[in-house]
Amino acid sequence: MARTSIAIVFAGSGGAGAMTAGTVLLRAAAQTGYYGQMTQLFGPQVRGGEAAALLQISTEQIEAQPNRFDLFVVFDWEKVERFGAEIPLDGASVILADPRAGPVPAGIAKSKARVVALAMNDSHAARLEHGLNGRRVNMFAAGVVSALIGVDARHLQAAIGIVLSGKGAEAIAASQASAAAGIEAAAGLTLNLRLDPPQQASRWLISGNQALALGALRGGVRFVGCYPITPATDLVEWLAPEIRKLGGRLVQAEDELAAINMTLGASYGGTPAMTVTSGPGMSLMGETIGLAVAAEIPAVVVDVMRAGPSTGIASKTEQSDVNIAIYGGHGDAPRVVLAPISVTDCLNTAEYAVYIAESLQTPVIVLSDQALGQAQAVIDPNGSRPKPLKRRTNGAPPGIPLFKRYAVDSDPITAMPLPGTPGYQWVAEGLTHNEVGLPASGAGMHAAQINKRARKLQRFDPGELWGETWGEGDVVLLAFGSSVGPARVAARRLAAAGQHARVVALRVLSPLPMQAIARATHGARRIIVIEQNHGAQLYRHLVGHKAIPPSAESVARPGPLPFRPSEVASYVM
Repeated sequence: MARTSIAIVFAGSGGAGAMTAGTVLLRAAAQTGYYGQMTQLFGPQVRGGEAAALLQISTEQIEAQPNRFDLFVVFDWEKVERFGAEIPLDGASVILADPRAGPVPAGIAKSKARVVALAMNDSHAARLEHGLNGRRVNMFAAGVVSALIGVDARHLQAAIGIVLSGKGAEAIAASQASAAAGIEAAAGLTLNLRLDPPQQASRWLISGNQALALGALRGGVRFVGCYPITPATDLVEWLAPEIRKLGGRLVQAEDELAAINMTLGASYGGTPAMTVTSGPGMSLMGETIGLAVAAEIPAVVVDVMRAGPSTGIASKTEQSDVNIAIYGGHGDAPRVVLAPISVTDCLNTAEYAVYIAESLQTPVIVLSDQALGQAQAVIDPNGSRPKPLKRRTNGAPPGIPLFKRYAVDSDPITAMPLPGTPGYQWVAEGLTHNEVGLPASGAGMHAAQINKRARKLQRFDPGELWGETWGEGDVVLLAFGSSVGPARVAARRLAAAGQHARVVALRVLSPLPMQAIARATHGARRIIVIEQNHGAQLYRHLVGHKAIPPSAESVARPGPLPFRPSEVASYVM
């Protein structure tokens, strides 16, 4: 009996090639016509340790990690048991393992999954016979799985060539031969894992981090100051060569402080600019974010959240930077905070962030997370784009005694001419300043400038981009980021059981779109806020601003385990 979706794991010790096998199979599935998504599990080690690629391949678009996995392909058992809680198996699951890898660890065996033996590793004699350094176990396994689920062998071989293009012709040939051997070996397995045929369409294979980078480029970012940090590093790795093609530059700074200061300097000079970090970097960037607020200089700060506090779990997801993104820093320093709703939405949210920063002359923080950022997904292209907005540079005619860059008048968004423009000289100052930009210590001007900056955000109206809603019912599931997908899948399953629920996904976290939230939650009997942090940060933010009533419920727990649809549905029921 065919199926519409299958969840697969490739796992083994670091360096065994689990991620490569997953990447190759996902690309081949996409070329065959399927949707798909892959997330990565790995330990904190720089080298070695454990690694797993978690895939779901489907005839329909994928929004959340599955409740369970159908097929667990193991190259070796070294330390893989550490992922036991993150790879839910049951009695209907199949474990495909080489008998020479040893017995199934107790933590995995308790799932009662069926174990099927398959020789994947070559003997020494077989290596000599195959040549080209013998069989590539990960590519052999990719071949087996591709044949079992119905992925076109031609697309698998092509995917190997693309993914391993930097490894040389010999490595590609050996890998393709190993995949062919795996396809042949699959004929001897009697496993009911074949997918329904897909519908052909033009789709993208992209990660959330790549989508954020592409969106920033579409919005006009031409300078990026950054410092490597997991799980945001692959964003700038993709961005570095692409921004140069557009005449821009990416600079790897000596630390996070230098990165955001470079970003602010580029923006002051007239170039839309961005920095990319995660939670620990946000902590270090706080003072300069305050400078951007005070000096009214645009900047986009992408925070791909990970488990904290301190250095936490660098490779795992969490949504615990809400407080620092909205409130982090001393003094009254309001800023715009956005959160992409899905891998697809990463593209438009990043582009929108650039437009908001440039038009409001303020820092905009984009809160992604590891589950979104490092997920590779096959998606339908999104043709809609936010309306372009630009920085205001025109001001009062030259000839006035002093140009009032920070004029306190009816329009809180004042002109920001390029430095060196004759007649428009101005000072970008972090100290409390007067309308010209010179330091001032009086209470009146201090309050006037704070009010000016606050009014910019009070005037900000995201319109239909505030967020999205789906479904009907008097139960509302309110979420952001990677928690939205599980909520949507849960709502569909609840509806199938006769219990209807609405999903409200916030894209704008600050300033809160109060009227839009009121409309989206109108008539709700229950409002349930779902977020992946221990302190219910979004819930408290919403209740504190009276965007939702105190009677609203909170489902908040820390990472690194992702929310699964069954968990959300069980709470509602």
